[in-house]
Amino acid sequence: MFARTIAAAALSLAVLTSGSAFAASFDSLLADTKAATVSAQIERSDRDLANNYIVMAQSIAGQGDEAKALGFLNFARGKLGLVPSDSAVAQAQSGASFQTSDLAGTGSLR
Repeated sequence: MFARTIAAAALSLAVLTSGSAFAASFDSLLADTKAATVSAQIERSDRDLANNYIVMAQSIAGQGDEAKALGFLNFARGKLGLVPSDSAVAQAQSGASFQTSDLAGTGSLR
């Protein structure tokens, strides 16, 4: 019984602090991705597309939609040849997705 109480308390603490943890990890991923736009050896069209998705991710994160922001940021990271973040991979495996149809015509990413 004591172990369950400790586990529940730890889980509650993790949920309460996940917002600030997201901000720190998102900011570091964002900085890393922005730096890669300068150093990546890719075509200009891919670099421009990645920059657009970085801007969208930053804007969406500012609105508080973490899952969607990570999705956009990881799309940009993929275009730049970077590894997607683990948290976005976990969200994708749990069924989280985002639609880009409102931004880019009829396409969607899942």
